[in-house]
Amino acid sequence: MTTSVPALPAPDGRRSRRLIGLDLFRTLAVFGMLVAHVGPASWSPDGGLGTVHWEWEVFHSRMPAMFAFAAGISLNLSSRRLESPGREAAGMVVRAVLLLGCGLLLLSLRTPVVVILGAFAVFFVLVIPFLRLRTGPLLWVAGTWAIIGPPLSLFLRASAPDVRNMLWDLLVSGDYPALTWMPFVLAGVAIGRLDLTGPAVRRRLALVGAALATLAYGGSALVMQFGARTAIIATLPRQDPAEYAQRYFAERGVTDSGSWWWLASDAPHSGSWGDVLGALGTCLLLLAVLLTVGDWATRSDRTPAGRLRARLAGWLAAPGSMVLSVYALHIVGMWVVTAVTGHSFAPAQPLWILAVFTVGLGVFAVVWSRYQRQGPLERLLSRVSRSLLPGGRTGTRSTRGSSRR
Repeated sequence: MTTSVPALPAPDGRRSRRLIGLDLFRTLAVFGMLVAHVGPASWSPDGGLGTVHWEWEVFHSRMPAMFAFAAGISLNLSSRRLESPGREAAGMVVRAVLLLGCGLLLLSLRTPVVVILGAFAVFFVLVIPFLRLRTGPLLWVAGTWAIIGPPLSLFLRASAPDVRNMLWDLLVSGDYPALTWMPFVLAGVAIGRLDLTGPAVRRRLALVGAALATLAYGGSALVMQFGARTAIIATLPRQDPAEYAQRYFAERGVTDSGSWWWLASDAPHSGSWGDVLGALGTCLLLLAVLLTVGDWATRSDRTPAGRLRARLAGWLAAPGSMVLSVYALHIVGMWVVTAVTGHSFAPAQPLWILAVFTVGLGVFAVVWSRYQRQGPLERLLSRVSRSLLPGGRTGTRSTRGSSRR
C-alpha cells in the first residue's frame, strides 16, 4: 500500500508529489561527486601522515554511498506495479542493461572519472531476489551483508591476488564492488518501504544513523589509535607512517589486503567495516534531516519569506530530481573542456572550477525542470525500457512518500 503526501511546490511553481527532501538528499550526493571529480584535494602528502583537508575529505566515500542508498529507495518510490515477479525481474534487467550501455558510452570519453553506472547495473540485477522480502528480513540481510562483506572481500582478494577480469572487478575488487556496496542498496530498498513522511520514522532513522556512524567512526579511531595502526605499519614494505597515510587515502574501492587490521580502519572508499557502517549511518542520518528540512522549506506559508524558502528549496532539489542526467552531463562537460583546452582534471582542481560546474549543472537542472518532470536521460531511458518490455509498459510510476509495505 502507499501513503499519499501533500503536493509540494516545484521550481516553476507547479505542484509536485515528490518528497523534496529525498531530492535534496540526492543533490547533496551530486555535490559530493563534484568535489571528488572536479574539486580540491582532500589530502596532501606533506610528509609524515600528510595534511587532511577535512572540508573536502568529508564528502569522499560517503557521497557515492548516498547514491547507492538513494537508488535502493527509488526502487520502491519509482516501483513498477507489474503483474508478476517475472515481469518485475525483466524490468530490472532491462534497466540494468540500459545503465550499463550508458556507462560504457561515458567510459569511452576517457575522462579520469571512474564511472559508477556499470556497478549500478550489477546492483540492480543482484537486488532482484531480495525485492520480495519483507522489510524486517531485508534489513537483517543488509546488516549481515555489511558485516560479512568486508572480510570476505579481503579474503578473496588475498587468496587470488592475480585475478583480473571485468566480472571480478564488478563483484569483488573494483572501485565499487558489489560485495561491499550491496548493503547500501539493500538498506535503501528497506528504508524506502517505510512511511518517510512520518515524524516517528524520521526520528528513528536519525537516532539509528547517528548511533551507527558514531560507533563505526569512533570505534575505528580508537582501534587504530591503540595498536591497529602500528600493526599495519609493521606489515608495510618500508614500515613508514607516510606509506600508511598514502594507502589510507588511496581510495581504491577496497581495503589493502596486506593486513586484516585494515578492516578496522575507516579509510574513505575502502569497503572496510568502518567505511561501510559509517557511511550507512551517515546516509540514515542525512536522509532524516533532509526530509525534515524539505518539509519545513515547502510547508504552507504565503509570506514572502515562505515563498522564497520554497523556491530556493525547489532550486536546490532540482539536480537531485535528475541525478542520472546531471551525472552524465558533468562527465561530458569534463570531456569537452579537456578536448577544447587540453586541461587535465586529475588529480585535484582549484575551487573556482568546482564552483563553475556546481552552478552550471544547477542552472541546467532548474531550467529543465520548468518544462519537464524528468531529466533528459531519465526520460530517454524510461521510453526505451517501456518499448523493450513485453506489452510496451513498465507499470504505473509512484512518487509518493512511502512504497508498498
